[in-house]
Amino acid sequence: MNLNSLFNKQKQLDEYIVKEKELEGQDLLPRKTVALICELYECVNEARFFKYWSEDQRPNTIESKLTSNGKAVVYNPLLEEYVDTIHFTLSIANDLGVHEHKYIQTEPQDLNKLVLGITNLATIIPTSREQYHVKSLLNNVIALGYQLGFDEKQVIEAYHEKNKENYERQENGY
Repeated sequence: MNLNSLFNKQKQLDEYIVKEKELEGQDLLPRKTVALICELYECVNEARFFKYWSEDQRPNTIESKLTSNGKAVVYNPLLEEYVDTIHFTLSIANDLGVHEHKYIQTEPQDLNKLVLGITNLATIIPTSREQYHVKSLLNNVIALGYQLGFDEKQVIEAYHEKNKENYERQENGY
């Protein structure tokens, strides 16, 4: 999955938010990391793979919701939460000077262990600020997307839609 076309779009959104919210000069990395972890676990909750106690472990992939203009649309909550995870991963990468990434294919692994590994990497980054941790985070987040069944085209299209929604939210006082 090549997400290199998204780094600059994320940078532009982040710069817009920083300006609009008057956050210039603030170290947002710890807050972005918490946001990443929250979005990751919202994604995991939609994926349902960890719910060993439940007979329904199928991912939540089809729902309907109302748009801001009251129109009902069908969407994929799992993909939406995964893309939110991508947004914060790219934002953190940009902050630490990683503006492109070449995915290194990995063998599929237990999703629980993959998510714990992503969490571990995310918690290390605000202290280490090491690019190799960021690159590993990117690689593991991309691997998660593949294991959840998403392809590059789906993710990029969903990213663009969510990016547009994020701008609209900012303009509407979110």
